[in-house]
Amino acid sequence: MAHNPGRLSWQEIATTQAGVITMRDALATGLTRTEIRARLAAGGWHQPFRGVLVTDVSDARGPQHLWAAVQAIGPGAVLAGASAASLAGLVGYEREPVTVLVPTPRRATAPPGVLLRHSARLDLTEVDPLRLPRRTTPSRSVIDMAEWAPSRPLAQAIIVDAVHQGVVTLRGLQAALTRRGPITRRTLVADCLDRLGADAPHLTGLAFHHLARAHGLPTGSVAVEGPADEPMSRLRVRYESWRVQVEVAAGVARPGLQRTSGGALLVRLPPSALRQQPTEAAGLVAAALRQQGWPHPLREISATLAS
Repeated sequence: MAHNPGRLSWQEIATTQAGVITMRDALATGLTRTEIRARLAAGGWHQPFRGVLVTDVSDARGPQHLWAAVQAIGPGAVLAGASAASLAGLVGYEREPVTVLVPTPRRATAPPGVLLRHSARLDLTEVDPLRLPRRTTPSRSVIDMAEWAPSRPLAQAIIVDAVHQGVVTLRGLQAALTRRGPITRRTLVADCLDRLGADAPHLTGLAFHHLARAHGLPTGSVAVEGPADEPMSRLRVRYESWRVQVEVAAGVARPGLQRTSGGALLVRLPPSALRQQPTEAAGLVAAALRQQGWPHPLREISATLAS
């Protein structure tokens, strides 16, 4: 933000920034270093990074750490990747390290616990103009997440999750990919977007794989039954050790659990459940597995089902 010591108090500045203020801005409003040291010593304030002050220690679980990271790096810094996408509503990636992006010419040092990245292409159209702290747009954030992901399957899962959760649109991702310029996974991302447009079953399989990994479900054998480009094709996951099957198909009206003639348990899910009710879908699969002897308690999912 612009420095405005003649008009704003330190309280007003901190209030707009989740209780975070830079040392520079605090001094510009009239506070002295002695007063600041006294507040820190009394425990009412906290200094997470050099030059950054947190004036409300009661809100430690809020966005303060994100504000502090951006303020610590300074002008031109924006939240990026999972840090920005999670603020836009992407679920499942909140534990990623705080990522801050700066233009390539900018020299900066990342404070402890912050991942600093540089980009040669970061213009105003890729910075969200309406939300604070400053961050890349959801589409740019997801493209960056896919590019920075440690594996190709995870890169695809990120894109599938973001689209299925309604955080971004295919058109927005395609535009962001064009603006992003040359990246290592351009072809992978473009192919994934093309297949998502056709709602291919194997991408539904990626969404199920990520759901299972996020909720601690065991690994099953995955197969697509029917032509890969057929909308009514079924994704089937088999857990042979526990005689449980999961069927994901467009013809399924609502999630359900039934026993087959052979004595196995069959969980039936519509594809929409993977993106709109992931915890409930995972909980239904977990319930079937536990009925068949799977030893994992999955307390959190069980509590969700019970409620």
